[in-house]
Amino acid sequence: MPRHLLCLRELPLFQGLSDTDFYSICPGVINRSVAKGQFLFRQGEDHPTVYLIKSGKLKLIQNTEDGREIIISIVGPGEVLGETALFQDHELHFSAVALENARLCGFSRQDLEMVIQRNPGFAVKIISHLARKLNTIMQQVSETSGVSVKEKLLRLLIRLANEYGKVASDMTIIELNITQQEMGNLIGASRVKVSQVLSGLRDAGIVSKHGRYYTIKTDFCLKNAVFSEKL
Repeated sequence: MPRHLLCLRELPLFQGLSDTDFYSICPGVINRSVAKGQFLFRQGEDHPTVYLIKSGKLKLIQNTEDGREIIISIVGPGEVLGETALFQDHELHFSAVALENARLCGFSRQDLEMVIQRNPGFAVKIISHLARKLNTIMQQVSETSGVSVKEKLLRLLIRLANEYGKVASDMTIIELNITQQEMGNLIGASRVKVSQVLSGLRDAGIVSKHGRYYTIKTDFCLKNAVFSEKL
């Protein structure tokens, strides 16, 4: 089996799929490489392709009518993009930009529709995936509603540490090349305010910088994995 197919076979979305169904979509595989800063797709496009991220990270951004940029989410290896293309034809409501060099596989809606028709269980897996993603988004909105920028930023750093963190001594390195502006876009705050809060967190010994990555105290992450009302 070719190496790129072995990688796909390990993704949770394909586990349990029969060899026949799995190989039926392989001929339609679209291999994509996206360099840091490049767009995979843009808001407003009609893009009937479902992508599976094999390596790298991307940010999903939405441009508002007043010209602001909102970061909806950051996604990485093993995650799926464009699943809504399976259910309806519509223009994309967000763009996907590579935060670092990324490699993806794509499948057309037509290829996946054939698999779903033969294997309803695969459709259930996609629906479950969408439900989890929606739940995560709703949880993030709930967590940041009516709280200070400091608390929003700490919640974000802890979440990123859980998703992309690598423990090194008493600090957890967040292996994600993210700027202060991007942090602000994720939590709805200005870059200046994020910079001020980060400065205070550095002075308190909670956050620091390790090369191009931010780090956060491992003990702090463990104690605040579930945030209390006080901070």
